[in-house]
Amino acid sequence: MSKLAAIYTRVSTLDQAREGYSLSAQARTLTDWCSANGYEVYKVYSDEGISGKDILHRPAMQALLAAAQQGAFNIVIVWALSRFTRSVQDMYVTLDLLQRSNVDFRSHTESFDTSTAIGRAMLGIVGVFAQMEREITSERVKAAARERVEQGYPPLNYVIGYRRCCKELIIVEDEAEVVRYIYQMYLRHKCLSAVSDLCAERGYHGKLGARITAWQAKRILTNPIYVGKLRFKCETYQGTHEPIINPQDWQRVQKLLAKSPRTPRGKR
Repeated sequence: MSKLAAIYTRVSTLDQAREGYSLSAQARTLTDWCSANGYEVYKVYSDEGISGKDILHRPAMQALLAAAQQGAFNIVIVWALSRFTRSVQDMYVTLDLLQRSNVDFRSHTESFDTSTAIGRAMLGIVGVFAQMEREITSERVKAAARERVEQGYPPLNYVIGYRRCCKELIIVEDEAEVVRYIYQMYLRHKCLSAVSDLCAERGYHGKLGARITAWQAKRILTNPIYVGKLRFKCETYQGTHEPIINPQDWQRVQKLLAKSPRTPRGKR
């Protein structure tokens, strides 16, 4: 009876740029290992451009686990544990599922597998360090984003009224006209639904072409970017970009919004 192996490969955009190791290269190396070790490849499962922080949002991973529970193969082979998961919790839950399904697990580059006690112990140790690396990277990214905002540079790419040029925000005049109209109409009618309807009558739409709803109008009305400021993690910083709305109108709008009843969640 032949032994069947499921190959799992994954790259995120950052991984592929940094490591230069594509899905096809991972699959080719692991297929060669299967041939050399007497395994027939059952299927290659690949998730492209998806983070390794969890397994819930990876279609190929979910398909692999479903097939494992049905006894479709004997072993799962990955290029490295970081391709499989960077979460210690996910790792233990997933490996427990594989073990209960009588499916072994092997990492090619770390040279261990779960068919031995030492392999299982080493897997746990490597998993802890993989999660630590992910968390350290996340902290560095957040710190860098905060530093940019504190220096007055925007952390965002898409906001109606502006376009990003290098580190600066440049006003897009036809979009800025929409923003000014939303502020003017709210000051006049004091009603978010009315603002939404008036924008629709004029043919005004959001950054990506969607209709401006009452909820979206409120987001525009409460975004300090339009008075030259930047918001990051509930803190506000002075930006370097040109404002679209004057401070007096901004303050008037905030006072009106504070007095108005909250928009029900179901009507967003």
